[in-house]
Amino acid sequence: MKRFVLFSGVALVVILFPQSVQAGWTRTYGADQDDVGYCVQETSDGGYIIAGRLQGEGGWLLRTDEEGDTLWTSSPFGFMGGAAYSVAKTSDGGYILAGYQAATDDGKYHLALVKISSTGEEMWIRLDGYWFPHDSTGGVGRSVQETADGGYILAGYRQPFIFGEITDLWLIKTDSAGDFQWSKTYGAENPDCGLCVRQSSDGGYIISGYSESLNSLWLLKTDEQGDTLWTLSSSQSWCAGRGYCVQEISDGGYIATGCVAPFWDGKDHLYLLKIDSEGDTLWTRGDWQWFDEGSGGVGCSVQETPDGGYIIAGYTSPWFDEIEDLWLIKTDSEGDTLWTRIYGGEAEDLANCVDQTADGGYIIAGETKSFGAGGYDLWLLKTDASGDTLGIVEEPPVTPVTHPSNWRLRASVGQQIVLQYSDFPHGFYAQVFNATGRRVDELHSTEQSGTVTWPAAHQSPGVYFIKQVGQTEPLAKVVLIR
Repeated sequence: MKRFVLFSGVALVVILFPQSVQAGWTRTYGADQDDVGYCVQETSDGGYIIAGRLQGEGGWLLRTDEEGDTLWTSSPFGFMGGAAYSVAKTSDGGYILAGYQAATDDGKYHLALVKISSTGEEMWIRLDGYWFPHDSTGGVGRSVQETADGGYILAGYRQPFIFGEITDLWLIKTDSAGDFQWSKTYGAENPDCGLCVRQSSDGGYIISGYSESLNSLWLLKTDEQGDTLWTLSSSQSWCAGRGYCVQEISDGGYIATGCVAPFWDGKDHLYLLKIDSEGDTLWTRGDWQWFDEGSGGVGCSVQETPDGGYIIAGYTSPWFDEIEDLWLIKTDSEGDTLWTRIYGGEAEDLANCVDQTADGGYIIAGETKSFGAGGYDLWLLKTDASGDTLGIVEEPPVTPVTHPSNWRLRASVGQQIVLQYSDFPHGFYAQVFNATGRRVDELHSTEQSGTVTWPAAHQSPGVYFIKQVGQTEPLAKVVLIR
């Protein structure tokens, strides 16, 4: 059975309307097969651009407004049968995407770079065979960014066959038209993979990924031509690891997240790593330092926030290579947690990417098997600055709603809701209904006056209503979230 927790327990947002307004939202997109969101960015008009995969089609680009309503979608030919793993805004107002095409004629994945206009039209496609017509090795693009010269830097890996092993980390530099400038491969005898690349302020590149040759999370720093300056691995302390995301930060160093898998407990553990510009480790943080020993998880995306701290998105994981719930963590500049949020349902739910929005909140793209049309669906969550999707903005401060029968709900966000009542000679009795009108719980107290709490740990997220038995006044609405 899945756990429903926010911080370490269940949170209920008591909505006392009409004074209160919603601070965030969640949306799902897709059909009854597996549809995924891998990368999201806020656009200049306050909307969002999401790259992912639409089952049966391939790579998928979704453009929404600020409320998550779809403006347009695109399934570029360059990602036919494959996926679009990365999207980045470009200086001309369009977008650059990286991923792969699954070819039907040669049994290979082909690394794909696709340029899209601001309205979703495909402007050009570059596959690895375009750059390397005499090289039969295929590959996958996992991350792309526009570079200072107007070109693009692309990181991923080489993979000879669809069902074959990954071979080496692959770094490719193109000009603004997607034409080849140079490429580098990095690795040894076992699979080595690049998952994220960013241009650094010195003109070079920082890449995160993993090396099965080293059995480790892997960071590489190169110069502007892709020549290695330094590398960093976690193999000295951990038996395995992956680096899913790396970013240059305001002090010139780097922040990276991923996971490590120590041998003693059979779990993936979310890992946060701060290093200086020379590749020296300044500090590390793991989920076992923030939470109890039973925790486990994976960090898939990290950003520095304006307060000097970090926002990390990923998922909780009860055992190695298992997925449980979407996980959002805010830390200070030293990597110590300020708050955490967990979202999900009975099945697998996860975040692949987080981007801070202009209003100080966050936009998160991932996938959910608990909600939506069936299978996995692309999941988009907008939160406020505290990571809440259903937080309360009070304009002006709310006066608690008092019912004629002398009971009220206290407006609060926490692990439970609290109902206060007075002057009930025979005690208090209320019922809880879900959004379909089915009674799901009861609240009892034998005291004449006092408070009643509804822990609701066994209930699913959603809208519920509380009604005092024997009375006809309006129902009190609460929303249970993770």
